[in-house]
Amino acid sequence: MIVAEAPGKLFITGEYAVVEPGRHAVIVGVSRLIRARLVAAGGGDGSTVRSRHFGPTPVPVSMGGDSVSIDAPGAELVRECIRVVLQLARERGTEASPFALEIESELDDEHGRKFGLGSSGAVAVVTVRAVAEHLGLGLDDDAVFRLATLATIELRPAASCADIATSTLGGWVHYASPDRLAVRELRRASGVEASLNETWPGLVLESLPDPGSMVLHVGWTSAPASTAELVGTLHAGDWRSSTEYATFLSESDRITAALVAAVRADSVEHALLAIRDAADNLEALDELSGIGIRTPALLDLIAAARGVGIPAKTSGAGGGDCGIALAPARDEALDAAWRAAGIEVLDLHVIPHRRVGVREHG
Repeated sequence: MIVAEAPGKLFITGEYAVVEPGRHAVIVGVSRLIRARLVAAGGGDGSTVRSRHFGPTPVPVSMGGDSVSIDAPGAELVRECIRVVLQLARERGTEASPFALEIESELDDEHGRKFGLGSSGAVAVVTVRAVAEHLGLGLDDDAVFRLATLATIELRPAASCADIATSTLGGWVHYASPDRLAVRELRRASGVEASLNETWPGLVLESLPDPGSMVLHVGWTSAPASTAELVGTLHAGDWRSSTEYATFLSESDRITAALVAAVRADSVEHALLAIRDAADNLEALDELSGIGIRTPALLDLIAAARGVGIPAKTSGAGGGDCGIALAPARDEALDAAWRAAGIEVLDLHVIPHRRVGVREHG
């Protein structure tokens, strides 16, 4: 049996800016996982995929030539991930063989409530890892990221793919988004193998050292948000050509560079300054755009943290979901302040790089 695991993600800095090609972010992989288990299908059995999101029973996967079909609502991303891996296998002269793939998630709770930890990116990564391992393609992390990204942008060309970067590497990740339209055209013009070997304009994919002096705190508002809808509002705004938006982007990159330096130096003081500045920069974007990044609950989360002397901010698209804070140690006063404000404190920590990837079980 092949087992592939990938963590969910939380943005520390750079959300919204990273949607633009070449803009930077710092994201962390957290200790809730997506897990894929794959076994070879014997005899005349065809391939199947199973997930509780697709129904109670395994769903057939039909594969032929450049076509992959999975007749289940919500299976489009898994389909595209299988398709891109099979395309690479064909380019390398490797024959596809049937498999049974099962995907399970820890990125929501027992009631199915999602925490906003980037499940689609993690699903893409474990699907690519498991199917590629089954076919003996021998992929490194860079190739896994690229294949999962190629599959994702077939469905959502505007996706930053920061969640894919983090679910691929785990730990602390410095990322800058590539020009996804150029990447998609590269695949269409030259194929998948060429897309793994060519330079992707704007891409930065870098693991950062684990800063031992910083503890991540995560608060959840109990209100799920739609990243696609919020980012769609971003793309629809005329204000994107304004000088204020240009200032937001350049300030976001400055803050992210400062945080990258703080993480490398393990300087909690400078990291906390970056969190404070990032919160202020997102506030300016929200006022400029009217997107609705900061809900009343998220404003309460930020205010409660500041009330005990710790900077906090929204994480990711906002509009609900999570806020984060960094502190020099586990801060019980912060947890208590969040609970008093109606914020659920999530038991999450940054998952190290060595915990992600693929392994064989007998």
